[in-house]
Amino acid sequence: MKPFILLVFMTLLGQGAYSQQKATSLPQKNSPEQKAIEAQVDAFFTSWNTHDFRDMNKYMAPDCDFVNIVGMHWKGRADVQYAHQTMHEQHFKTIPLEKRSVAVRFLTPDVAIAHVLMHVMDSYITPDGSKGGDGDGLATFVFVKRNRVWLVEAVENVVVNEVAKPFNPITVRDQSKQK
Repeated sequence: MKPFILLVFMTLLGQGAYSQQKATSLPQKNSPEQKAIEAQVDAFFTSWNTHDFRDMNKYMAPDCDFVNIVGMHWKGRADVQYAHQTMHEQHFKTIPLEKRSVAVRFLTPDVAIAHVLMHVMDSYITPDGSKGGDGDGLATFVFVKRNRVWLVEAVENVVVNEVAKPFNPITVRDQSKQK
């Protein structure tokens, strides 16, 4: 019985040491890894603001997914690039995009998510003829490090609804704690 208890104790001790080592091996804030991811986010903004997505292979994975702000789902870099280029030729050719903030969180040493708050700087006419833009969007980028390069595996982009914003339950709770 004593060897069994010793084995269980050593196993638990080993798991604790492994999980502690795993947690501390993640890149930290302002690390070279975080800066590399932020540079890839900047590359996306450069493509947008020059309205030229030919360099997408530098920051998007070949098998990436992209869900745009109106729910169009594009699969694979070739389609993501084509869709962005087409949308820019038709609707966004003069519309700048401003990066407001980037928050990176590492899930593993080679996988990270980045929440990117952005602002469409001008209004535009959507494919259905309505007015769009001149507002904030929030995108979740999933990055995977492949061959020492951080590439976007998936993006989902949503409109930040300014009318709904004050009713966010977390914001309401936090404000009530401050009173």
